[in-house]
Amino acid sequence: MTYASLMVYVDEGPESEARVRLACDLAKRFDARVIGISVSFPDAPQVDPYAGGAMLGEMLGLFRDAAEADVKNAESLFWAAAGPHAERCEWRGRVGFPSDVVGEEVRAADLLILGRLAPARGTHRSIDPGDAIMALGRPVLIVPPLPARSPQGTVAVVAWKDCREAQRAVACALPMLKASTLTHVIEICGPDGTEEARARTHDVAGYLERHGITASARVLQGDGGPRSAQIMKFAGDQQAGLVVAGGYGHARMREWVLGGVTHGMLGTSPVCLLLSH
Repeated sequence: MTYASLMVYVDEGPESEARVRLACDLAKRFDARVIGISVSFPDAPQVDPYAGGAMLGEMLGLFRDAAEADVKNAESLFWAAAGPHAERCEWRGRVGFPSDVVGEEVRAADLLILGRLAPARGTHRSIDPGDAIMALGRPVLIVPPLPARSPQGTVAVVAWKDCREAQRAVACALPMLKASTLTHVIEICGPDGTEEARARTHDVAGYLERHGITASARVLQGDGGPRSAQIMKFAGDQQAGLVVAGGYGHARMREWVLGGVTHGMLGTSPVCLLLSH
């Protein structure tokens, strides 16, 4: 298994440039294509009830022009950041609602690469990673603003929980884990669950070994704090560049509610996260 196509979301600023460069580096390793994408939804104008129809139409046109300019600027950034890798790249950008458009376009990719949601841009110019994890049928690689280490050529950590989300995340992450030097499969449990957790982590490590991945199994005792913090501390101690986990949560009234571990890692992880629901 490998990745043949990577999709990277582009908005603005140095974080986006670094994300495109990372996508290109991964594409070189996997001999994959990079699809850059950006979407912008026009800001809703403050409507004056006494404004005429022509004036309102002009305002809407101006906001649409601004959204098109956002997409055009993102395209320029993408090609500049791609540099010598441009021959393996393509661009898709348009006006619309980002989560809807990317939800359609991601059919062309094996992996979606996102940054954290920037509050200043909101969901009309960028994508909430939590929404993407829960709604899309592809694994998502979330890149922090200043990654501590590259997700390839470094240690990886699989945060195991015995459920279908974690099973799917590990299967989706196989190419990335093959690009790591060592993968630690960890499970955090209470004192009464150690033996069962040891059996589960050994099974997962054995599965990875059969795919040619150097892996170890570790059981960690819960320290009473948030599990996400304990996972991140372990990853930091091991100088890991990638954490793989299931994206846990449920949908209610089209609002995606993430579990505490997933939510905690999304907000604080200094390393890249590969999550799948």
